[in-house]
Amino acid sequence: MLASIRNLTPTLTLVFALGISVFSIQVHSQENHKQGVQDPGQGPDEFAGCFQVTLLTWNPPDDSIKLIPTRFQLLNVPRVPGAKSLGIRSLEAGSKRNPIENLWSWRPKGKDELEIEWSNGLGGYRGKLKRSGGGELVAKMKEFCDYRCADKGRTGSLHLHKIGCEPN
Repeated sequence: MLASIRNLTPTLTLVFALGISVFSIQVHSQENHKQGVQDPGQGPDEFAGCFQVTLLTWNPPDDSIKLIPTRFQLLNVPRVPGAKSLGIRSLEAGSKRNPIENLWSWRPKGKDELEIEWSNGLGGYRGKLKRSGGGELVAKMKEFCDYRCADKGRTGSLHLHKIGCEPN
């Protein structure tokens, strides 16, 4: 009898290990499914579309900042395959698609809020846009950089108005 139990031990160990693996796969897939579900009014469709910058000021004042286009489109597709953040496309008149636009991103953060980032690869500007009473999106933008950022302290105020996506 003891010999037959010893023969079953590797089989039972294998069955137990397979059972644990299947259970963890099911739990993991359910968690990932829940993370992808958003409440109504919080998804990318709520914000996707074209926008015009109505106000952009910097502190300290700086007219040399040109990274943020005056017209752009918040796309409803990942900025790169597999990314959680979505893409942004410039709508500047006469401009061709600039490869740096692949570094620009946004994502919804709640019913009336989204995070947005314009990067040049070494730094850029990011902020949280919130709906104002007048229907505009308003953000406090902060400068960031990836390396040695002691002098990068500029902040900005950004106001956006939704527009049609027809060419200029």
